[in-house]
Amino acid sequence: MKSKGINMSVEDVEARLEDKKRRHLRQVERMQKLEQTMQNTNNDIEQLEHTLKEMKRAAAAAKNTERDAATETKRKRRPRIIPHDRVPAFITYATHVFDYLQHRLHRTLNYVWFCLSLCSRYLLESRTKRPGHRYLTPNTILGYFKKEKEDMVRER
Repeated sequence: MKSKGINMSVEDVEARLEDKKRRHLRQVERMQKLEQTMQNTNNDIEQLEHTLKEMKRAAAAAKNTERDAATETKRKRRPRIIPHDRVPAFITYATHVFDYLQHRLHRTLNYVWFCLSLCSRYLLESRTKRPGHRYLTPNTILGYFKKEKEDMVRER
Protein backbone atom coordinates (compact mmCIF):
# COMPACT_ATOMS: atom_id res chain seq x y z
CA MET A 1 0.00 0.00 0.00
CA LYS A 2 1.54 3.28 -1.07
CA SER A 3 1.04 6.36 1.08
CA LYS A 4 -1.30 8.87 -0.51
CA GLY A 5 -0.73 11.45 2.21
CA ILE A 6 -3.54 13.94 2.63
CA ASN A 7 -5.46 12.43 -0.27
CA MET A 8 -6.24 9.15 1.57
CA SER A 9 -9.79 7.89 1.41
CA VAL A 10 -11.70 6.21 4.25
CA GLU A 11 -10.91 2.78 2.76
CA ASP A 12 -7.20 3.62 2.66
CA VAL A 13 -7.22 4.66 6.32
CA GLU A 14 -9.14 1.49 7.30
CA ALA A 15 -6.66 -0.67 5.37
CA ARG A 16 -3.74 1.14 6.99
CA LEU A 17 -5.31 0.63 10.44
CA GLU A 18 -5.79 -3.12 9.84
CA ASP A 19 -2.21 -3.42 8.61
CA LYS A 20 -0.91 -1.65 11.72
CA LYS A 21 -3.02 -3.88 13.99
CA ARG A 22 -1.67 -7.06 12.31
CA ARG A 23 1.88 -5.74 12.54
CA HIS A 24 1.37 -4.92 16.23
CA LEU A 25 0.06 -8.44 16.95
CA ARG A 26 3.11 -10.01 15.27
CA GLN A 27 5.40 -7.74 17.29
CA VAL A 28 3.66 -8.72 20.54
CA GLU A 29 4.01 -12.43 19.66
CA ARG A 30 7.71 -11.97 18.87
CA MET A 31 8.22 -10.05 22.10
CA GLN A 32 6.52 -12.81 24.13
CA LYS A 33 8.68 -15.46 22.47
CA LEU A 34 11.79 -13.39 23.15
CA GLU A 35 10.81 -12.89 26.79
CA GLN A 36 10.27 -16.64 27.17
CA THR A 37 13.63 -17.34 25.53
CA MET A 38 15.31 -14.83 27.83
CA GLN A 39 13.68 -16.43 30.87
CA ASN A 40 14.80 -19.90 29.74
CA THR A 41 18.33 -18.62 29.15
CA ASN A 42 18.40 -17.05 32.61
CA ASN A 43 17.16 -20.33 34.07
CA ASP A 44 19.91 -22.24 32.21
CA ILE A 45 22.55 -19.81 33.46
CA GLU A 46 21.43 -20.30 37.07
CA GLN A 47 21.50 -24.08 36.67
CA LEU A 48 24.92 -24.02 35.02
CA GLU A 49 26.32 -21.79 37.76
CA HIS A 50 25.02 -24.19 40.40
CA THR A 51 26.40 -27.21 38.53
CA LEU A 52 29.79 -25.54 38.12
CA LYS A 53 29.85 -24.64 41.82
CA GLU A 54 29.07 -28.24 42.79
CA MET A 55 31.69 -29.65 40.43
CA LYS A 56 34.37 -27.22 41.68
CA ARG A 57 33.46 -28.01 45.27
CA ALA A 58 33.72 -31.74 44.60
CA ALA A 59 37.07 -31.29 42.83
CA ALA A 60 38.41 -29.16 45.69
CA ALA A 61 37.17 -31.69 48.23
CA ALA A 62 38.91 -34.50 46.36
CA LYS A 63 42.18 -32.54 46.45
CA ASN A 64 41.75 -31.75 50.13
CA THR A 65 41.02 -35.34 51.10
CA GLU A 66 44.08 -36.52 49.19
CA ARG A 67 46.25 -34.02 51.08
CA ASP A 68 44.75 -34.35 54.53
CA ALA A 69 42.68 -37.49 55.02
CA ALA A 70 42.82 -37.16 58.80
CA THR A 71 40.66 -34.03 59.04
CA GLU A 72 37.06 -34.92 59.83
CA THR A 73 35.44 -31.83 58.23
CA LYS A 74 37.19 -32.45 54.94
CA ARG A 75 36.22 -36.10 55.01
CA LYS A 76 32.53 -35.13 55.11
CA ARG A 77 32.81 -33.44 51.71
CA ARG A 78 34.02 -36.52 49.86
CA PRO A 79 31.59 -37.94 47.32
CA ARG A 80 29.34 -40.61 48.73
CA ILE A 81 29.77 -44.06 47.23
CA ILE A 82 26.60 -45.90 46.22
CA PRO A 83 27.07 -49.69 45.98
CA HIS A 84 26.09 -51.29 42.68
CA ASP A 85 23.15 -53.21 44.14
CA ARG A 86 21.59 -49.90 45.32
CA VAL A 87 22.12 -47.99 42.05
CA PRO A 88 18.62 -48.66 40.57
CA ALA A 89 16.91 -47.52 43.77
CA PHE A 90 19.19 -44.47 43.91
CA ILE A 91 18.37 -43.53 40.31
CA THR A 92 14.65 -43.89 41.04
CA TYR A 93 15.05 -41.71 44.13
CA ALA A 94 17.04 -39.11 42.18
CA THR A 95 14.33 -39.02 39.51
CA HIS A 96 11.69 -38.36 42.16
CA VAL A 97 13.86 -35.62 43.68
CA PHE A 98 14.27 -34.08 40.21
CA ASP A 99 10.49 -34.01 39.69
CA TYR A 100 9.93 -32.67 43.20
CA LEU A 101 12.43 -29.85 42.65
CA GLN A 102 10.80 -28.89 39.36
CA HIS A 103 7.43 -28.80 41.08
CA ARG A 104 8.58 -26.82 44.12
CA LEU A 105 10.72 -24.36 42.17
CA HIS A 106 8.07 -23.88 39.46
CA ARG A 107 10.64 -24.15 36.71
CA THR A 108 11.93 -26.63 34.20
CA LEU A 109 15.25 -28.13 35.21
CA ASN A 110 17.79 -29.45 32.75
CA TYR A 111 18.38 -33.09 33.63
CA VAL A 112 21.89 -33.05 32.11
CA TRP A 113 22.99 -30.40 34.62
CA PHE A 114 21.13 -32.25 37.36
CA CYS A 115 23.02 -35.46 36.52
CA LEU A 116 26.35 -33.61 36.49
CA SER A 117 25.60 -32.21 39.94
CA LEU A 118 24.61 -35.69 41.03
CA CYS A 119 27.87 -37.16 39.72
CA SER A 120 29.88 -34.55 41.58
CA ARG A 121 28.25 -35.54 44.88
CA TYR A 122 27.88 -39.30 44.46
CA LEU A 123 29.99 -42.09 42.99
CA LEU A 124 27.90 -44.98 41.74
CA GLU A 125 29.74 -48.27 41.69
CA SER A 126 29.94 -50.10 38.41
CA ARG A 127 29.10 -53.75 37.90
CA THR A 128 32.53 -54.42 36.41
CA LYS A 129 35.56 -54.69 38.63
CA ARG A 130 38.17 -53.76 36.03
CA PRO A 131 40.82 -51.24 37.09
CA GLY A 132 39.82 -47.71 36.14
CA HIS A 133 36.16 -48.71 35.75
CA ARG A 134 35.08 -48.90 39.37
CA TYR A 135 32.45 -46.15 39.05
CA LEU A 136 29.78 -45.38 36.48
CA THR A 137 30.50 -42.51 34.11
CA PRO A 138 28.25 -39.44 33.99
CA ASN A 139 27.04 -40.55 30.54
CA THR A 140 25.95 -43.92 31.91
CA ILE A 141 24.16 -42.27 34.82
CA LEU A 142 22.45 -39.88 32.40
CA GLY A 143 21.28 -42.88 30.35
CA TYR A 144 19.88 -44.58 33.46
CA PHE A 145 18.20 -41.33 34.47
CA LYS A 146 16.56 -40.91 31.04
CA LYS A 147 15.37 -44.51 31.08
CA GLU A 148 13.86 -44.04 34.53
CA LYS A 149 12.13 -40.83 33.40
CA GLU A 150 10.64 -42.68 30.41
CA ASP A 151 9.43 -45.49 32.66
CA MET A 152 7.78 -42.95 34.99
CA VAL A 153 6.00 -41.28 32.05
CA ARG A 154 4.78 -44.65 30.76
CA GLU A 155 3.38 -45.56 34.19
CA ARG A 156 1.26 -42.40 34.37
